[in-house]
Amino acid sequence: MANNYFFQIAHTPDTLIRMVDAIRPELFDTQLAPEKFSLREVIAHLADLEETWLNRITSAIEYPGKEVENFDEDQRAIDHRYSQKDIHHELEVFDNRRRDTVAYLSGLAEDDWSNTISHPMHGEMSVTDIVMYIVGHDMYHVHQVSQYLK
Repeated sequence: MANNYFFQIAHTPDTLIRMVDAIRPELFDTQLAPEKFSLREVIAHLADLEETWLNRITSAIEYPGKEVENFDEDQRAIDHRYSQKDIHHELEVFDNRRRDTVAYLSGLAEDDWSNTISHPMHGEMSVTDIVMYIVGHDMYHVHQVSQYLK
């Protein structure tokens, strides 16, 4: 079961790199909808969040049942200056961090996938749940980035 997720999450960085390379740089800071991240901010968000995903997964393995913190994505974007990040550097960061996540997941035993964390908004989440959430999150942002290709 776990290997099905590896393929899905392992290729998101490459997909986004190819997509961003096909988008005119003058669009990097354009918001396609009010209250949504610009392309630059989306990529910075993905790079930043990848570290959080891996921390949550390792917490579930090392400290099953541990409560994790929620955060405000919009405030985090401001605090971490997403709008000022170099998009190509952030793609590289995302790619490297995602490789770390996939490598960690590939070393888990089948039983490890049922270990959980406690999330304040989502409740108990197993490693499988977290990875499925990553898949959905990736798909949302790949769709969002694809809109810049019009």
